[in-house]
Amino acid sequence: MTDLIRTISITTLLILATFCFQTGIFLISGHRFKQNARRTLIYIDILTGFLLLFDALAYFYRGNTSNLGYYMVRLSNFFVFIFNFLVTFFFCFYICEFIKQSRLSLSILLHPKKATKNGIPVQLFIVFFLCLIGIALTIISQFTGLFYYFDQENIYHRNTLYPLSVALGLLPGLITLTMLIQNRKKLESNVFISLLVYFVLPFAAIILILTVYGFPWINISLGLGSLHLFYSSIKLMELKFYSGEKDPSILSPGYTTGLTEPQKQKQVIRNHFWQTISVSLAGILIILLIISFTGISLPEKTITISKPYDTNDYTKSVCVTFVRNAEKQWVDGEDPDRTGAQYDGVIYNNMRSTIITDWSFSIQIPNGCSVDPGPWNGTFNLTRGKLSVTKPHEGDKENIHGENFYTITPQKTLGFGCIMYTPHDYTPLVQKIIFTYSSILKPLSNLFFDIFLGALFIAFIISTTIMLLQGKLIRVEQENKKLETTVKERTRELENEKNRSESLLLNILPKEIAEELTAHPDRTIAKEYPNVTVLFTDIVGFTSISGGLRAEQVVTMLNKMFSMFDERAQREGIEKIKTIGDSYMAAAGLTPDKNNDGAAKMITFAQNLLKDVEVFNQNSDVKLKIRIGLNSGPLVAGVIGKTKFIYDIWGDTVNVASRMESTGEPMKIHVTESTKEQTANLFQYSENTQIDVKGKGMMKTYYL
Repeated sequence: MTDLIRTISITTLLILATFCFQTGIFLISGHRFKQNARRTLIYIDILTGFLLLFDALAYFYRGNTSNLGYYMVRLSNFFVFIFNFLVTFFFCFYICEFIKQSRLSLSILLHPKKATKNGIPVQLFIVFFLCLIGIALTIISQFTGLFYYFDQENIYHRNTLYPLSVALGLLPGLITLTMLIQNRKKLESNVFISLLVYFVLPFAAIILILTVYGFPWINISLGLGSLHLFYSSIKLMELKFYSGEKDPSILSPGYTTGLTEPQKQKQVIRNHFWQTISVSLAGILIILLIISFTGISLPEKTITISKPYDTNDYTKSVCVTFVRNAEKQWVDGEDPDRTGAQYDGVIYNNMRSTIITDWSFSIQIPNGCSVDPGPWNGTFNLTRGKLSVTKPHEGDKENIHGENFYTITPQKTLGFGCIMYTPHDYTPLVQKIIFTYSSILKPLSNLFFDIFLGALFIAFIISTTIMLLQGKLIRVEQENKKLETTVKERTRELENEKNRSESLLLNILPKEIAEELTAHPDRTIAKEYPNVTVLFTDIVGFTSISGGLRAEQVVTMLNKMFSMFDERAQREGIEKIKTIGDSYMAAAGLTPDKNNDGAAKMITFAQNLLKDVEVFNQNSDVKLKIRIGLNSGPLVAGVIGKTKFIYDIWGDTVNVASRMESTGEPMKIHVTESTKEQTANLFQYSENTQIDVKGKGMMKTYYL
């Protein structure tokens, strides 16, 4: 790994880790964690942040031989594997929450049978089990080098079973993908696509990491995927999925709920199970086929032989011999103190499925030795009391047979040798040999692997056949129930129409009057109420204002303002009676109880109407003012007409309220003494004024 790649890797990982921690803290802020509806996404962001942080530390301390570096490299790589499995599991859990429309408790993992009966996808428990296996094997690898090991320079290397860790990381993702696809109809399309995008980068990274080593493809893709989940949740799902309501349920957009019969649910679960098996087997087969054709580059290994062999030791994966040929030795004619001899070396590859692609050999020799030109099957170098032999490479003058000739295929040998002059007493069988080699695993050359691959293919065919048959049975059942579903939909549409009709009726009449009119359409409806507060309001100078506007502008203006009044009346429990031109009429206290709070509610409503007018004026070219009049007392209410009926109120109380409005002042609330007496302890009033009311004479009135 070059320093540039290392620097880029560390920088990228730290930046992504910072963003992941930031998004996790943002999602926590302002909410209790236990009640936080976004809890699983918080887990994903925080765990991904730690994953990226530890990966950056692993790159930073790589090759650091100090005590701190020794432990940091091992702990960092260990936690990278652990957090990979945790992130994978929580993403699967996250999708299950969308499918179930609720925040799930991790305690469901303790009761899988009960959870699946309640609609939790069975894939969640398969993913959980695989992640537990991955975590357990990672812990074992810390002490056995199962997935990876560290050399004397404290550098991380993949070991023989590293592809197993890749498979254990890939399978939960594939299973989660099948679960998402199987439940796609339960999610709105934008939500489904948002979750689906999370899979794209990690799967691409898995292919890259099998072929290109040195850059943290998978972990960077997980970091980008985590940030994608956060930003897409803000953009697409914030309103429903992350509502601040106290209700702990999580409503995902566009999800259509529906209960299924227990037998149908079991059938669907079985079909999903076989789909999961089929997809998982397909993924394994693809990985094994890629590995079969490309091979797996195994890390460089060094063998130190303290007591050299003179024959092959079949118990060793690789055995090396280097002996002096007893039949081909002589006394050096130029130096009688030296013996010339042919030295024969043999490299034995005892492995069944591994090709030795590169190698080097070294042995200690005394000073004053020399090698004749023309050694065979190796590049020989004699320096500082050590004979070094390396595999000939392209461009070397010793490479006379082609570079592939010097590779050692499974269970084959390669001989090398030279003519060397040494002191008489020198023997290589007492010297230490150091042999270093690189290799590629070719599993197709192993009979057991071929049998295993064939068994997997047969299992894939069987599971796919069962999946297709069960899928066909489910579709047939769905067709059989299509008519029943259509009938239910039509019934629901009729029910919705009925509800809309009732809703329209409630917009015109009070609830109890609407119910009575529906039950007895031919009955005359009229009721007396002992204490009702009536409000009248109209626009000051409306005639002159409307004279300068087009008809469309007048109607638009009235509709906008009265719509504001209507919305407020509905919120505050005020009964709108009617509008006449620019006049608005409402009532409160339409109840048999004489001691109701209608007067207080109506005054609050009137005060808020003045505020609504001020808001209206802020956004309108035409500035309006209104007068408001209130009166409290007995009256009669009823329904007039049979077709275009209307709900109305009559009596002196109504007439006096109208008089209060017409004699009031702009943007003020004018009330009678009866209304003031009911609310004197709640609101402040002006000194009384005297007005002449037709049929009533002089009356005391007040302004708020």
